[in-house]
Amino acid sequence: MGRFLKPDLKIESIYDIDPEMLKINGIKGLLFDIDNTLEEYATKVPGKKVSDFLRKLYDLGFKIGIVSNAKPERAAEFVAGFPKDDYPNVFFVGKAGKPLKRGFAEISDIMGIDLKYLAMVGDQLFTDILGGNRSGCFSILVNPINIKIEPGFVRFKRFFEKPFL
Repeated sequence: MGRFLKPDLKIESIYDIDPEMLKINGIKGLLFDIDNTLEEYATKVPGKKVSDFLRKLYDLGFKIGIVSNAKPERAAEFVAGFPKDDYPNVFFVGKAGKPLKRGFAEISDIMGIDLKYLAMVGDQLFTDILGGNRSGCFSILVNPINIKIEPGFVRFKRFFEKPFL
């Protein structure tokens, strides 16, 4: 199981993603966790900085997806917050069941991209990275944006992540 907890890449934040490196590795789509990866925990809609960054990735040829363990309504509300006039389609799966494979298989089907050409970007080893690795995605671990406002169960899981980091 240890190998499944090792990300292919560890970076500070989503803004440190190197699109050229991803293209060299055959990546065609990026999957993002919402809470503490794209925005602080429980942020309802994406901010301008996140929207602009994902638009830049889209303009470089990447499809964008959200894979969240939150309720589908929560994920849909977040995705609906992207500007509609000039923003591309953002695919999403809520209640993904990370680290199980089913949510990854579902988003792969929705996006029309084989899992081996997708990169999962997230802040948690036991959900985002484990799920992405088990599904065959390229995995990118980012530092959480703000752990101080996370619910207790997430902070509890982070304690067990430390030896693997």
